[in-house]
Amino acid sequence: MAVAALNGQVAAVTVSPNTANRVFFGSDTGRVVRVDNAHTASPTSTNISAGLPAAYVSSIEVQPGNDNHLLVTYSNYGVISVWETTNGGTNWTAVEGNLPDMPVRWALFNPDNSDQALIATEVGVWSTTDLNGGATEWNPSVNGLANVRVDMLQYRSSDR
Repeated sequence: MAVAALNGQVAAVTVSPNTANRVFFGSDTGRVVRVDNAHTASPTSTNISAGLPAAYVSSIEVQPGNDNHLLVTYSNYGVISVWETTNGGTNWTAVEGNLPDMPVRWALFNPDNSDQALIATEVGVWSTTDLNGGATEWNPSVNGLANVRVDMLQYRSSDR
């Protein structure tokens, strides 16, 4: 399936946990596209990346229960690396806050509180208890973890 609205190579793919046959794609040029009816020969592609940087999209996180609440991360130096939308991509807010200038490779919502998130970065795992635009405060989560590159985070619901 070609995603014409992507305008680049696919860099990130996330299947919606909420809406059947909905897939989000991120590109190496910064574009984020929502594809509906992905299982058909005629899917609908919608560019939802207005205002986002032209950089490598490393992940797209969808809040369980709410396709309108997304986090998008960028794996580049010199760009704002963490963005949030609460309206499906109509508007985006930078939530990088006090995070140092480093690549961010993955984001994960807290399944119990979508105002909290974890991110995988060039120097370990960081967390916030309040996604709050430019005032977001990120803290390194080094409880037994090394300050090394982390590429991905996963949540296992069976044992939390």
